[in-house]
Amino acid sequence: MTPDEIERLQQQNSEQKRRIAELEGRVIEAERNAKSATSDAATDGPAVISESEETLKRLVQRTAMIVQAEKCVIIVRDRESMELYARTPAYGLTDMELARYRVPSGEGICGQVYEEATTYTLRDASTDALAIEERLTSFNINNGIFVPLTIEKRDDENRIVERLHIGVLACFNKRYKGDFIEEDLRLLERLSRNAAAVIANDQMFREVIEEKQKLVHTLESLTAGLLLINQFDRIGQMNAQARAIFGVEPGQNPIGKPYAEVLKNEDCIEIVKKRIENAAPVEGEEVKPDEITVTDADNTDYVYQMHTAHVSGDDNKNLGIVIIFNDITEIRAVEKMKTEFVSIVSHELRTPLTPMKGFISNLIQDENEEWFDKTLRREFYQIIDQNVDRLGRLIDDLLNVSRIEKGAGLEMRWEQVDLRDAAEQVASMQRGRTDKHTISVDFNPDQIMAETDRDKIQNVLHNILSNAIKYSPDGGDITIIGRIEPATSEKPESVLVGVRDQGMGLTSNDLKKVGEKFFRTETGNKARVGGTGIGLFLVKGIMAAHNGRIWPESEGLGKGTTFWCEFPKNRPEGGADTTTINTDG
Repeated sequence: MTPDEIERLQQQNSEQKRRIAELEGRVIEAERNAKSATSDAATDGPAVISESEETLKRLVQRTAMIVQAEKCVIIVRDRESMELYARTPAYGLTDMELARYRVPSGEGICGQVYEEATTYTLRDASTDALAIEERLTSFNINNGIFVPLTIEKRDDENRIVERLHIGVLACFNKRYKGDFIEEDLRLLERLSRNAAAVIANDQMFREVIEEKQKLVHTLESLTAGLLLINQFDRIGQMNAQARAIFGVEPGQNPIGKPYAEVLKNEDCIEIVKKRIENAAPVEGEEVKPDEITVTDADNTDYVYQMHTAHVSGDDNKNLGIVIIFNDITEIRAVEKMKTEFVSIVSHELRTPLTPMKGFISNLIQDENEEWFDKTLRREFYQIIDQNVDRLGRLIDDLLNVSRIEKGAGLEMRWEQVDLRDAAEQVASMQRGRTDKHTISVDFNPDQIMAETDRDKIQNVLHNILSNAIKYSPDGGDITIIGRIEPATSEKPESVLVGVRDQGMGLTSNDLKKVGEKFFRTETGNKARVGGTGIGLFLVKGIMAAHNGRIWPESEGLGKGTTFWCEFPKNRPEGGADTTTINTDG
């Protein structure tokens, strides 16, 4: 070996030693920086997302600087789509590039590195098959190195008992158009061990935040009110429905306040106090729900059922109680109305039966027809006949209600009907039932022909006119109104029929409920005005069979009411001479 060759080998040896020393220095610096980043993230409590983002940002920047890469990115798996995606923060990639950096599970370099937990050195992105599959050139990537992000779980003796792969750490484009070498790959491996802990903590924190947000959104969207009272008698959670129930103003935060200060309902406060003081029920013991009545800002009463349960931690330590408020206002109202309905129907059935029984008994006892003359007997027969008709109408109404509830619909017998003539007949019959009211018919034009069911439309007028008489105890004028509504682009030519009275009127709350089954207005004395509460429900069903509608108008108590019905002048398309049209809903 010549002296020149020996000198050249010595120079190469010195250069290699210098290179090794430089790499060892970079490794030591990288480990120190990574540990510093890890300690920054591992504070006394979980860092807020902004702090965690800043920690990861410093980590990828330092990693890129240490391996002299132009780009550095953390790639993790989407739990829902199972795709690998580049997450923020990254170094050297724009937000738009990060958004489209997604790799299907098992595909490309990232898929291989993640699934097999192996490293990969990319020499040329334009010729590498896996890089082409991953479309790396679209991100201006020429070369790169990939290492798996792995969390190692160790036992008390510091032995590895489990390895968990959480993602991939990748660096791209060696600076100064150089190539990544084996030392760069080993360096990135060592960096990834510390980086994985930071990323895993960040992922865990984000998942906790996401789960918490999902839980909060779920609780907020519940139709039932939810209230959590902690062991210190303060509000721990209160969803939107519960805030609405107890009138918490928008923008006010009840969390942390004493429950008695927020609830402001004596019955509810008393129940909560009792539930807090009593120990949790024995397993299997039935706890009956409580009920409270809450009056809102419109002075409307709502009934809520309270389901209460004690909340305990894993150590069985008491954490407070949770209460669910279910709105059962309609259920209780229907129960009350059904009870009243049975009583009312019994009375309504007995009303025509009583005179029928009385007059028939008198006629039977007069065996020789000596007590009553021919005129009086005829009057008895007419009264019996009228009460039979009244009983028949009531039974028909009950049968029709049953048909509507079952979705069977109403049987319609379509024909051309002179509505004024039908209205005059109804008015004539109703005049015989009152001596306090003046009943008139106002049609314009005088004759309005419509394709309808004569019996059904007269039933509508009977029900509305009967209500007008009942709820005008002091008498007054009652007018049956008939008008033609011209066709528009939205609806065909229609008929408008109304009944206007000068009676008690309706409140704004009553206007909303008119047409509900069993509903009778609180205005006045129900027992005195009578009625089953199904008349307007039937009217609503009949109008639905016509593809029409019914609505009331009233300026308030004591100012009378007008009930309007509107339906097409000609029967709905497809209607036969005898057809059943579903009026359910």
